[in-house]
Amino acid sequence: MSDQAAVFTLMKQMAQALARVMHPMCEVVIHDFSDLDHSIVHIEGKLTGRSIGGAATNLLLERVRSGATDEDLYNYITTLPGGQVMKSSTIFLRDDQGQAYGAFCVNMDITAFASFRRLLGDFLTSELPHVQELLSDDPHRTIDMMITETLAEMDRALPILSRQDKIDLIARLDARGVFQVKKAVPILADRLSMSRATLYNYLGEARDDRQQQHPWPAEAEPPQAEPETTHEDSV
Repeated sequence: MSDQAAVFTLMKQMAQALARVMHPMCEVVIHDFSDLDHSIVHIEGKLTGRSIGGAATNLLLERVRSGATDEDLYNYITTLPGGQVMKSSTIFLRDDQGQAYGAFCVNMDITAFASFRRLLGDFLTSELPHVQELLSDDPHRTIDMMITETLAEMDRALPILSRQDKIDLIARLDARGVFQVKKAVPILADRLSMSRATLYNYLGEARDDRQQQHPWPAEAEPPQAEPETTHEDSV
C-alpha cells in the first residue's frame, strides 16, 4: 500500500469516528485531487446531500488552481442553498514535497445554534438597559447595592475615601433616594465608618451645595434632614 493510500485509509477511519460522535450535525468529506471532477472518495453524514464520486467545491478548485494549499483552513462559515449555516474546516493532505493530493473536510451544521442565539439575544435584550433593580426586601442588601453602584460611577472604593469623596457619595445616594429608607443612616454610618452625626453633617453640606447649584423654586421646599436628636435612623 502506498503512503497516500495509507493516509486515505486512516482519514476514512477518522471521518467515521468524528461523524458518529457529532451525529447528526456533522459531515466529513474526503477528497482525492487526482480527479477533481469526481474528487469525493469518502463521505460520512448527510448534511449537504453529496455522495461519493461528487466534484470538488469551488473553494478546493480555487486553492488547487492557485497552489494555495500550504495552509489549512479552520473554522470558517459556509452555507447551503436551503439556508443552512455550516461551520467548516479543511485540512489538506500533502506529500513529502508539500504538494496537496487531497483534503479532509469537516462540516458542522450550526443553523439551530444560530437561530437559538438570535432568539436568546432577543430574549435577553432590555428596553431600558440603564435601569437596574435589586429584588430584595432586605434594606441592608439594597443599600449595599446602591453604595457599590455609586462607587463604581465615581471610580472610587472603600475604605480609602477622602472627606469630599464621602460628601459626593452621600449626595449621589441622596439623589437616588437612599434616605427614604428609615434605617439608611445607621447602615450608611456603619458602612462608611463614620458617626451618625458626621453623616448628617455631610448630608447637610451635600444638600446645601446642590441647592446652590440648582436653587429650589420658591413654591417648593427642599428636602430637609431630620434632626439627629429625634430621628437618627431616617432622613
